Amino acid sequence: MNKIDYNQIALSKAKELGYDTIRYAGEREGWRYFHLIKYSLIGKKVGLPHYIRIDCNGIVLNLEERDDILWALHQEISLNNLT
Repeated sequence: MNKIDYNQIALSKAKELGYDTIRYAGEREGWRYFHLIKYSLIGKKVGLPHYIRIDCNGIVLNLEERDDILWALHQEISLNNLT
């Protein structure tokens, strides 16, 4: 069984979408959530942050529902001490 490198998958998706880096935002129901970040936009108001989720097979999906985005945002804040 091969181990999936979730960070590498998320980083390659971020580069594909034009983002600079990623930040882990938690895990729920077998999905791992990542925040895609563009350093040039840090500190600017640009709407909801861009999150993706990756399942155990390496399938990447964009988060589009507001409830999922807000859950990931709160998880990211608590995991990374971003108060």
